[in-house]
Amino acid sequence: MNLETTIIGAIMLVLFLVPFVFLSGSTKSKEKKLLQSLSGIAGKYNCKVTQHEISREQIIGLDESANFVFFFKKVNGQEIVQHINLSEIQQCTVINLNRTLKNKKSSQQIIDKLGLNFIPVDKSKPETLLEFYTSENNQQLNGELDLIEKWAKIVNNKLKLRKS
Repeated sequence: MNLETTIIGAIMLVLFLVPFVFLSGSTKSKEKKLLQSLSGIAGKYNCKVTQHEISREQIIGLDESANFVFFFKKVNGQEIVQHINLSEIQQCTVINLNRTLKNKKSSQQIIDKLGLNFIPVDKSKPETLLEFYTSENNQQLNGELDLIEKWAKIVNNKLKLRKS
């Protein structure tokens, strides 16, 4: 009876763990493809991604020596590719567009859009927005707010170093 219980327990454990193993492998594969896509984009500008971060179907990266930011995102099967030359940028700001829903007992903040906005030194050039989250394309947030705040700080520190 003890041997049977052990075998059944082992089989149940394997059946329980198999989906997690496949999910982990799938996630790693997705991340690898995103990094390869971003590295390919950087290569077109003779750059190399030295720092990057992945969230969902998007990746942001930085070439620290060439001062370029690269962004790659897949939305509804479409690829969005953007690059920013930081030598042309004055400041990077966080875009957090939200609205408040009120009911009788409380109110709740709903985030509609999150992104990084790059303000150029030359005022005649348009600002560049890297859009990380929209309520239209995503059901819920997945760490995007922390990600954009972190990257705004990284970029602005890079810009400060350039000025000094």
